Amino acid sequence: LTAACHAFMTPPASTLRVPHFGLAQPSFASIIDTTRIHAFSLPTFLPSPSSPLVSAADDYGNASAVLLCATLAQLLGKTTALGKLLGPPVTAMTLTFFFASVGIMPPGGSAGASSLQSLTLNLATPLLLLGADIRAARRSCGPLLISFVLASLATVLGSVAAINLGPIRSMLTAALGTDGLKVAAALMAKNIGGGINYFAVCAALGASTNAIAAGICVDNIFALLYFPLSSALGSGRPDPSPIASDDDDIVSGGEVTVERVSVLIALSTTAAWFGRLIGGKANALPVSTLLTLLGTTLVPNRWIAPLRPTGEILGTALLYVFFATAGTGGLAIGDSVRAAFWPIGIFLTILYGVHGCFLATSRHLVLMYRSRLQDGNRFSKDEDEGMVAPQRLLVASSAAIGGPATAAALANANGWKSLVTPSLLVGNLGYAVATFAAIAFYRLL
Repeated sequence: LTAACHAFMTPPASTLRVPHFGLAQPSFASIIDTTRIHAFSLPTFLPSPSSPLVSAADDYGNASAVLLCATLAQLLGKTTALGKLLGPPVTAMTLTFFFASVGIMPPGGSAGASSLQSLTLNLATPLLLLGADIRAARRSCGPLLISFVLASLATVLGSVAAINLGPIRSMLTAALGTDGLKVAAALMAKNIGGGINYFAVCAALGASTNAIAAGICVDNIFALLYFPLSSALGSGRPDPSPIASDDDDIVSGGEVTVERVSVLIALSTTAAWFGRLIGGKANALPVSTLLTLLGTTLVPNRWIAPLRPTGEILGTALLYVFFATAGTGGLAIGDSVRAAFWPIGIFLTILYGVHGCFLATSRHLVLMYRSRLQDGNRFSKDEDEGMVAPQRLLVASSAAIGGPATAAALANANGWKSLVTPSLLVGNLGYAVATFAAIAFYRLL
């Protein structure tokens, strides 16, 4: 909310004064009027956004701050009411967002945090796949794949509706020029695949740096609202199709050891390296995922099973670090972000709204059709509702909106073990197709 207010209430750059958070605050009326947010200063011994405690050039300092936030988020996300509402991943994002906004971390992010984000994302996915029972997960991947197709189609329909509804197209072009439609197409890609697709589409279409920053900043604000809502809707629901591994006796003895940690780090980094070598920067993650899947499927299960507990622990730990890096931009919102906040915000509001309504309507129609086939008998409370089960629709929606890492975190947090590996699989399918779908969408515009 602070980011939103800062985006559209701050005066033009010529009269802009950076707001600070002080100890002795004046009255609300004296801080905010109809034209500007007035500044009030911090004591000189406290950090400020203009001179942060950790500089942007301090890679180790930024890495330390991100890792501390990721660790603290796990504690707050499980022990506090607000943390439970947001969930540990969003709590991690919120902590770094706050620290970057008040001057503890550099606003706008840093090279160290960016490198850490890329490293954790590219290692967490193979580690989680190595920590999952792929053979058992195949039984639940089919329904979730259909759910993900519905979620992706919902994003496409939301994008088409948003760009053609009212003056949104003209508002985007007025705020960002020709880059307005490029950012709209990139946001569609981001909400089918992930951030890598957003930047890939922007690069392919030649969007400017300011337009790219505007789109991703506003999308991050909406993500801070979407993920807690998904977590709240899924809270308390059981695993839709609980599965037991055929090798429980092996897995139970798979304690974490130095040798297993070393093996998993070597395997995950090798998968990431081959992914970049074969697929390039844009397709590195889908390729490394495919290679990991081939390995875990072809290698005898008795060799993989003892590694699963360690892989799950390492992969989940890296997920928290990845989410913490997503909030390091803070309130570093420039003129382009302020100018584009409303058009991009309205575009995303319609996209998210159509996305949710389409999934809810699909569930209602499928259940109504099945009820008619069964002579009016409705599904029992404990019966698996297949592709339209709320758990699968929520995970599929999270895989589309936030990517496989977000979907896996949602499934893990709610105890839906049967959906963790399938969420990574379908989420990476989104990485593979989103860029091409968004470029085609832009050409049609």
